[in-house]
Amino acid sequence: MTRDDVVALLRELLGDILELAPEEVGIEQDLIDELDADSLQRLELMTEVEHRLDVRLDARAWHAARTVAELAELTLRELAEPRAR
Repeated sequence: MTRDDVVALLRELLGDILELAPEEVGIEQDLIDELDADSLQRLELMTEVEHRLDVRLDARAWHAARTVAELAELTLRELAEPRAR
């Protein structure tokens, strides 16, 4: 899976969760300050990504990330070097 694939998935899922069109979700927009994603919505996003990609994400790093670009990099890192479940 490429970075573009992960970004597209994140934008699609965030769009669904936040009730936005995927193209309204910029990869450098701040999830909290610009997109108004609360902690429950970010948890929902993380859970859905884990389910769809069959990957276990680092919750602390995930919740510290502020943009789709940062989430994509964290996701790609876990896909490349998965942690034990």
